[in-house]
Amino acid sequence: MDLHMDELMPGTIPSHDREAWNVACLRLEDFLRSHRIHSRERLLHLTVELIAQARSCHSEDLSRSPLEVTMKIATDRAEDWFSRLVEFGAEGDSAATRGKVAYFAGGLHRRWPEAFLDPDPPQELLDAVRRSSVQAGPSMEFSSLIRKEVNYGAMEDLARETWGQFSWGHVFRAFLIWVIIFFLAYGAWMRFFR
Repeated sequence: MDLHMDELMPGTIPSHDREAWNVACLRLEDFLRSHRIHSRERLLHLTVELIAQARSCHSEDLSRSPLEVTMKIATDRAEDWFSRLVEFGAEGDSAATRGKVAYFAGGLHRRWPEAFLDPDPPQELLDAVRRSSVQAGPSMEFSSLIRKEVNYGAMEDLARETWGQFSWGHVFRAFLIWVIIFFLAYGAWMRFFR
């Protein structure tokens, strides 16, 4: 769905800002789709709501681009929403990360797709997120990577002796023997089978 600012809010944007707001709108749609918002109605609703909020914030601080303001608002709201899924009033990156993991890894985004960024998510969704267990893997342990000599035993001795006895004369003799065998076999085949 390609939304353009003219379609969302006709006549409210100066023509020189239109392209910047179109880019912001398209990036916002991509952001929402990356959070698995597939309902066109929900996508349009959230896009209009977030763009309106971004336009209001942008009018107060014109030094930032429409795209920057829009994406800051969208990411902040998503982080806040994921944090509130975990615990009411929870804040911080870890709460948002736990909420995001529980929401997507638990498949809750499929059961409640319309709840994303809803100020009042359904109680069933909150209960499901809080019941889910997010457990980190084992902590990383650093070890020393000191090179150790490998003992190959008798195999190493045999290889060393063989390499010590190597000479190109042996290779040449083996090659000559195989060439003679090839021509004898070829001659026999030509004589008896042709």
